[in-house]
Amino acid sequence: MYDTIIIGTGPAGLTAALYCARAQLKTLVIGDIKASNAYKAHLIENYFGFTEGISGPQLMIQGLEQAKSFGADHLEKLVVDIRANDTGEGFVITDSELGEYPSKTVIICTGLGFKPSGIRREKDLTGKGVSFCVTCDGFFFKQKNLAIVGSTDFAGEEALQLLSFSKQVTILSHGKEFTMNNRMMAGLQERGVILEKSLKISEFIGENKLEKIKFADGSERAFDGVFLALGVAGAGDFALKLGVERTGPQNAFIVADSRTGSTNLKGLFAAGDCTGGNAQACKSSGEGCNAAMSVIKYVKGVTAYVDYA
Repeated sequence: MYDTIIIGTGPAGLTAALYCARAQLKTLVIGDIKASNAYKAHLIENYFGFTEGISGPQLMIQGLEQAKSFGADHLEKLVVDIRANDTGEGFVITDSELGEYPSKTVIICTGLGFKPSGIRREKDLTGKGVSFCVTCDGFFFKQKNLAIVGSTDFAGEEALQLLSFSKQVTILSHGKEFTMNNRMMAGLQERGVILEKSLKISEFIGENKLEKIKFADGSERAFDGVFLALGVAGAGDFALKLGVERTGPQNAFIVADSRTGSTNLKGLFAAGDCTGGNAQACKSSGEGCNAAMSVIKYVKGVTAYVDYA
């Protein structure tokens, strides 16, 4: 059981990990620093304390090493799911290899909202057979013929969850190669999920509800429901599954108090770009600090905490 798990290894996530670890909380930060936008920056000249600037990779590598020096654990994997712990307290994080990690608290510091598919009539049929969330809508498709659109570990995790509602599940790659890890692929095949390297889907067909999907070559297939799982799981995916309040275009941003990182869900905090506002490393780092201080007080059961330099 971790005291906190931080999802994301950008400025917000690494700052949060640093503060939590310094406070002697059992801390795990999950993610690949190379995925951070800050890592991709050739030169960062507006981050406090670096008169000559610093490269993105150098800043992120040093930040990770600094957090680890105080005892933070680092897991370089993708997170595909968050759920409330069965005990009623805390959360369980699932990684791309189906490893599970329980934690008293979680700080979300990565990703934005759902990635739209660009498939014609997606918006018209969302909520009418087209969905972004198995946890939210899977119940309504019991024993139906269902498809997941995606090619990553996130699509695989959604398919595994969907099996609790129906055994007729096909993953359509939507014109891409599958990039799931071997353990995920084996788990899907053992459970009877069909993985189909399909052509791109061009259109959803149906009047009041989804009836069929059309592929790029004009061929059509009937499905009772389609769940979109493109790219990797982001903050919006996690938030919707957990019932966290969201805002902004396509409800992409998590609503979190900028002073505390608190969301409407006890024990869940958010910081950085996923909360909206200025997409700046300094802003994200500051919010990571705020969220970490809230987690420290929450876990220790105190109302005040000061981390002196």
